[in-house]
Amino acid sequence: MLVVQRQPEYRKDPLSDGWVVIAAERNGRPDEFRDLPSPRSAGPCPFCHGNENATPGEICKYPPDSGEQWKVRVVPNKFPAVVRCDGVSSALVIKTFKNGSPQLFTSVLGHGGHEVIIESPQHAISLTDLDDESLRLTFLAYRDRMKTLAAEGAWNYVQIFKNVGAAAGSSIEHAHSQVVGLPAVPVRVADELTHSREFLKATRRRLFEALLEEELAQGTRIVAETADFVALCPYASRFAYETWILPRQTLPRFETSSEALAIALGRFTAAVIGKLERTLHRPAYNYLLHSAPFDGTADDHYHWHLEIFPRVTKPAGFEWGTGYYINPVAPEQAAEVLRNA
Repeated sequence: MLVVQRQPEYRKDPLSDGWVVIAAERNGRPDEFRDLPSPRSAGPCPFCHGNENATPGEICKYPPDSGEQWKVRVVPNKFPAVVRCDGVSSALVIKTFKNGSPQLFTSVLGHGGHEVIIESPQHAISLTDLDDESLRLTFLAYRDRMKTLAAEGAWNYVQIFKNVGAAAGSSIEHAHSQVVGLPAVPVRVADELTHSREFLKATRRRLFEALLEEELAQGTRIVAETADFVALCPYASRFAYETWILPRQTLPRFETSSEALAIALGRFTAAVIGKLERTLHRPAYNYLLHSAPFDGTADDHYHWHLEIFPRVTKPAGFEWGTGYYINPVAPEQAAEVLRNA
């Protein structure tokens, strides 16, 4: 049965404590400025097999003994957002972020590590274009790079994310993900940590376990499920067709997941993105992996998860002015459409 959203509704995100506006009536607005696909540059692709010299020297590849027949490569980002700064400690960055300052203008060097995971030797675009082996090795690379960066001791958090399409911020069409090692926990994740910690203190239950139990009981926002994972459109979705993937196991940090679970996540993520692509005609999209920090301080209450955002709506003046997102598709309606895709 199709869910009809009759009146706009404010909804509070139980994870971030932020608010969104579910306003299904706006789904009928004119769409004069719909984005068109960006034409690909005619030049050679730096990520395709045979153009390895166009990237910085590889950090590792998969399979490790594959020579020129690699399936997945990991390289430093040629245009990094953050860099390893000699003489700057992670402790200094964390102290600056946490303690504030009486100074009007505060800064610290952009200390961090920025890597690119090239997901296929062929010119694939979406995650759904990867062959089984490249898909399997890509998600193993996520886990491996997090474990390696955690072992370095220089970072307390690693953000893994993927941009597909110009509207999602991708500057190269070829399928790739990015890995950023950070000394401090990002604001969005810090908010999630705070509220999951407060929920545990108030209820003696893990927030993610309670959320998953309630979502499965209601069923209206469930997109797909397996023995290992549940995909759902979150109650306070910020974007139309926003979809989260949660593991059924209680796992605070992704890098501690088993090899089998990491591989299963790749397959399930590709299946969910396939539903989005069939429903929305291969939109641009982002996904990101949120995991607990390496220091173990959130292991008793946090739960890693993957968030997918198809780029079919854009934040505009209201969002920038208020911090509230307007979502024109109720998550219950989005989930029903995706279930049937």
